[in-house]
Amino acid sequence: MKKIFLLLFIAVITLNAAGFWTLTGLQKANVYVKNDVSLLKPSTIKTIKEKMYTALENLGVQTKAQDSPTLMLAMEDLDDDGTHYVHINLALGEEVQTYRADKSSTFALTYSDYDFIDVDLDELDSGVLESVDFLLSQFSEHFNDDKE
Repeated sequence: MKKIFLLLFIAVITLNAAGFWTLTGLQKANVYVKNDVSLLKPSTIKTIKEKMYTALENLGVQTKAQDSPTLMLAMEDLDDDGTHYVHINLALGEEVQTYRADKSSTFALTYSDYDFIDVDLDELDSGVLESVDFLLSQFSEHFNDDKE
């Protein structure tokens, strides 16, 4: 019986494209980029930050506010004979209050999504930017779905 409920629950989540993450009520956020891809151009990092700020502002989320949740993009790579495998993770971290008896505050990820790409060295920057665009569009879609 438990297996049936579990399968039904997974099917409902999959069919409705719902997730365990919530962006409901997000009004402000800071941007942080952690880059462990050594061959990425500094101009690409600057472009990524601009894309993140623009995406948040287009959603009506105030940026550069003190004591705000942080929208973080972390990138790391593995080089294998000229092909770069890049893992890109977009996450929102913030202080939340638990429903425990002591109502303790803790830091939690309230959104997370990732992309894993493989690109040649000459397409590294454009491949990473394309992946960032994809992740930000997913974030925006989830944000808009949570508003409804």
